[in-house]
Amino acid sequence: MEKIGKITQINQEIKNLQRIKTEIQDGCHHKKTTIKFDSTNTPRVMCCECEKDLSYPSREELEVFLTGK
Repeated sequence: MEKIGKITQINQEIKNLQRIKTEIQDGCHHKKTTIKFDSTNTPRVMCCECEKDLSYPSREELEVFLTGK
């Protein structure tokens, strides 16, 4: 029974931290971005400050990222 209570507590903490993360990301102006690959190896435009996933990169953005030019 104690394990179930601990799991519930951990899940509540995760939910609270996700809420805080969302608040921080929503308040960010996303002035500097970069391209990173997500968990499925899909390129995404991400904020450098808050790490929010913003969009898919355009062809031009992806070309610059991949060639380093």
